Amino acid sequence: MRVHEYARVVVPALVGLVLLGGRPLALGAQAPVRIGVVDVQNVLNQSQKGLAAKQKLDQERAARQKELDARQQEVMKLQGELEKQAPLLSEQAKREKAELIQRKQRDAVRIAEDANRDLEKREREAVADIGRQIVAVIQEFGNDQGYTLILERNATYYNVPAADITAEIIKRFDAKQK
Repeated sequence: MRVHEYARVVVPALVGLVLLGGRPLALGAQAPVRIGVVDVQNVLNQSQKGLAAKQKLDQERAARQKELDARQQEVMKLQGELEKQAPLLSEQAKREKAELIQRKQRDAVRIAEDANRDLEKREREAVADIGRQIVAVIQEFGNDQGYTLILERNATYYNVPAADITAEIIKRFDAKQK
């Protein structure tokens, strides 16, 4: 989130508190303002669904790395063969073998780049999907518990530990997944 986005969220809340002289705001004759703070990144990292998504992506990354390592081994094997056979090969054969090695090396690099882009895209999509679900749980929690405002912890300069509802959100998010 950019600074101007923080300002859009935090400044109105701070102005309201300053105008009230730090006193709790009563909405009509109702209860005082209740503000909570949640660390969405922690919810993502510590929730069962977030951990499962990370584990799945890590497994895919490991499988692709194994494939890339095999391709690199093939290139190294071909280079070793070329070095051993070089004195016996004609210039044409050396050139063809060197071109084959270069082509396989380029293919390995391209495949690695494609795999990284694909994994990064899938990670962004998973984070966005889970993030939407987390926001829905935060909104439901805020409504159920009578919160007036729930802020992302990174959008605040200071908050008391009692305002942090991250653990409750993780519990509720995990319970929703069952």
